[in-house]
Amino acid sequence: MSEVDRSQSGVYQLYSPLPAGKWTRILVLEPGAIGDPIDCSLHVAAFDTQTYDAISYVWGNTGDVRSIHCQGHEVDITANLFQALRQMRHPREPKRIWADALCINQPDLVEKSFHVNMMGDIYAHAQRVVVCLGDDGQNGEFADIAFSVIKDYNRIAAKYLSENVLNSGEWWKPDDGYGLVTATRLQNVVPVFTHPWFERVWVLQEVGLAKNAVLAYGSSTIEFAEAMDFVQAWAKTGSSFPGVYIRSGHISDLFGYIWSSYVKDVENSWFRSSRILRVLFQRPLKSAKLDFLDVLFRARHIQKATDHRDFVYAFLGHPLARSDDGELLVRADYTRSLSELRLWLFSGLSARSLRFLGLVWHRLPDELASGPSWCPQLDARRAWAINGRYEASRGEDLTSVGRLFPRVDGLSLELCLYLIDTIHFRGEVAAREGRNSDKATADAGETGYRIAESMLAERPSIAETYWSLLEESENCHGLTYQDKGFAFASTLLSTMEEEDASSIAHSFADFCQDHCSSIHSYLEEHSWLERWSSRESKQYIPFRQRAASSIQGQRFFTSAKGYCGMGPPLVQPGDLICIIPTVQTPLVIRPAGSKQMTFKVVGSCYVYGMMYGEVLKTPAMDHTSAKKATAVFL
Repeated sequence: MSEVDRSQSGVYQLYSPLPAGKWTRILVLEPGAIGDPIDCSLHVAAFDTQTYDAISYVWGNTGDVRSIHCQGHEVDITANLFQALRQMRHPREPKRIWADALCINQPDLVEKSFHVNMMGDIYAHAQRVVVCLGDDGQNGEFADIAFSVIKDYNRIAAKYLSENVLNSGEWWKPDDGYGLVTATRLQNVVPVFTHPWFERVWVLQEVGLAKNAVLAYGSSTIEFAEAMDFVQAWAKTGSSFPGVYIRSGHISDLFGYIWSSYVKDVENSWFRSSRILRVLFQRPLKSAKLDFLDVLFRARHIQKATDHRDFVYAFLGHPLARSDDGELLVRADYTRSLSELRLWLFSGLSARSLRFLGLVWHRLPDELASGPSWCPQLDARRAWAINGRYEASRGEDLTSVGRLFPRVDGLSLELCLYLIDTIHFRGEVAAREGRNSDKATADAGETGYRIAESMLAERPSIAETYWSLLEESENCHGLTYQDKGFAFASTLLSTMEEEDASSIAHSFADFCQDHCSSIHSYLEEHSWLERWSSRESKQYIPFRQRAASSIQGQRFFTSAKGYCGMGPPLVQPGDLICIIPTVQTPLVIRPAGSKQMTFKVVGSCYVYGMMYGEVLKTPAMDHTSAKKATAVFL
């Protein structure tokens, strides 16, 4: 059925309404040489009766357009899609493909929502998913070299990356060098893995569900599994090629966190021929069971979406997006606002667990004022607060505090919790804009890290201002900690309970000697350095760098009961610290309105001495005991 319709005005329209059921449009791309004009047509079809390739690409700048002929009419498309169609076109035969920008009537929000709800089926049914990175700018020469050196590198890595090496995390290097793999040739690989495609949120589903996946760049193609083999191998070797930086860590995380979780049967996956990926696929199966919350947020640190609703809708094809009866937990609806989607999503998740509350972290007053405060932002990048690193409510479940299960009533969440402490003093935000101002910073990522690292290294170090605050708090009401120096160091690093204490102490001492003379003097005067120097350090911790990563954009605080921690920029004296069953970190909450036990959620926090259920099971002093209560979050 050809997709041409004439409107009442006599102007040809590209789209007519689709029949009821799982129907879409297939793009038939006419043959042509690389420089020929693009000619294509749209045909309505039930997608599960068709054979087609699905394109995965980045839309790019919508103002940068090229013209094609579709249905006999001139149609503008983005430059990126134009390049993708050129890559897909066969010189002699028509190609049947599916491309979202053309196959969906994008201005029709009802049709767009319908397609997004079945997007997973569309990509899962495709004969191939072709990842189109576009032109290399050098008539295909750079792309050809890039894919050639990837294959050369993989052949070398295959000799050394045994199953034991892959599972142990050991590093590898070839005994007799890298042969044809040189730094000059590898420079052609860098643009492949810095391409914006790897940051696009939709690509996780599009590749995750593929039966076969191919990477197209310039005029060359390579199996997507080969490109991922290269990333995994590169991530497990040292800096053998100075000056060559491949984003291997971020991209290997995409496979470990997300792509592998789409697959039930590895024999039907796009990486079935990869020994390396098959081994790595088994690792998540042996760890904690994932749920939809993990899928949504575990790789959020490297994902981008123009429309934040797509941070949810882009995952509706994932198996965990459906309930036990097969129904979608959330349905795509582009007529629903972002705040309505947040409320709908987290209201549904609250019936299973409140773990998502660890993702709440408000940076700006407007975020806190516009409700509901207990619903995380969909671009939250705090996977560490839900991934099992901490266990503040250890041993507790939703019935531990009382008989009330969490209940959503309109915009509010009623629940049971433990009230632990009150925030007493606060320091400055570890971000440049936070200095001499109560305004929260929007710095994130690399920029935020570098600012925090600079503030730790300058004189006086921000660590010294935090230390002064801790001493002031100690003078007012004492501290819970027996070892103030170790507690402070652990707070700056956001340490975990299994970490080696001697390594933490030694790295802190070295940092203070270099950057914090006042703290170092205290440690010397109180024999702290002498006490810890007798214990052997098991590992090296780059204290300044790790602390910068931990504290960036956060605010140091102390509590009335003698604790210290790091929390959201909006933390202020009088805020309360609570622990909630199934939530892995403590939360900072703020009394709201005239009703008692009604709060706004400021955000999750790290408090040394509260991260593993200590205050619930073995309080250090009587005054640290937790208070059970029923509360309402607005």
